[in-house]
Amino acid sequence: MKIGARVLKTGLAITLSVMASMFIIPGSDGMLAGIGAAYSTQPSVRKSVEVFISRVISNIIGGLIAVIMVQAIGNHPLAVGITAILTIAILNALKLGEFIGLAVVTLIVIMLGSGENFNHHTAAVMRVSETLIGVTITFLVNLIVYPPKYDGKFFQTLEFITSETLMWIRASLRKNAEYSVMHRDIKWARSQMRKLIELFDLIKGEMFFNRKKRYYIMRKSVVYKHMCRTTEAAIKLLRVLHENESVYMAFPDEMRVTIRERLETLMSAHEQILMKFNGKVPPREVNFMTMNLQHREEYMQCFFNQARIQENEKEMHHFEGNGVIHIMSAIYHYEEELTNLNRLVRSFKLRSQPEKATLVAREIH
Repeated sequence: MKIGARVLKTGLAITLSVMASMFIIPGSDGMLAGIGAAYSTQPSVRKSVEVFISRVISNIIGGLIAVIMVQAIGNHPLAVGITAILTIAILNALKLGEFIGLAVVTLIVIMLGSGENFNHHTAAVMRVSETLIGVTITFLVNLIVYPPKYDGKFFQTLEFITSETLMWIRASLRKNAEYSVMHRDIKWARSQMRKLIELFDLIKGEMFFNRKKRYYIMRKSVVYKHMCRTTEAAIKLLRVLHENESVYMAFPDEMRVTIRERLETLMSAHEQILMKFNGKVPPREVNFMTMNLQHREEYMQCFFNQARIQENEKEMHHFEGNGVIHIMSAIYHYEEELTNLNRLVRSFKLRSQPEKATLVAREIH
């Protein structure tokens, strides 16, 4: 059983919401405030702001409709159902569909709590206020108490996925990979990439009130985006090698050695670019990826020659020269993404160093 910061913050928000509601609103039991807090916990500060605004609007709408419908048709169970349908339809039309739950709960409590001697307007104000207390306190708790930071988790996940992918590429190039196990791990890598993209979206959508910090995170997000693209290119290369294993194995020994050496250079560069971002390699290093023009032309020509040979012998081998082109394309796509990532990381680190030096100097003085 794991209890994380978000779980603890939810419990804290519920406790504070119930206590605040009982203190601020006479006769309140804090029930709606607690429900509002439970509904409103979000993974990021920006999302908390968006939810706060939307919940305020949706609950006010729910409260107003409840008052109008009680006065118009009463609080019979059938009337409650009709009112709920009307409220849901209105919130959907206003694109507030994800906030229906709490609004309907507020509506039901207002309508069923209205007796003959009960002031409908007072009930609506109290119940809506109670709910908004819960929403507001949850927002403040999420903003102040351990605000979520996804940087470390993102980079740790990225490093792990990249390391596993490069390990499988090396095994595949040396014919040391079990086909079924690799097939399973490629699916795993792709599912992990989806989780990584979710973390990236949370980082990109985070709120920062300090302008310098906001710009820093914006630049960092560009690097993170290209890190994701480069790792996706590595996974695609692994998948292409896996799907065209027989094509690769039909290459001449000399060509396979050339491809292995080139990919080993690219993969070593990938590892060192991540180390550069982490501060373990100087910003201006990792300059060994570029081929000279003559070597590059010879390297590309060997692919086209092999594609022509396999196309001519496709009836004998039962595969066409397209597989060769797929392999070449995946390698060059990976190289292109690495080159872009290296340039961005170098620029980011060189630009960040003066900023850090300035901050350190200010702290000293």
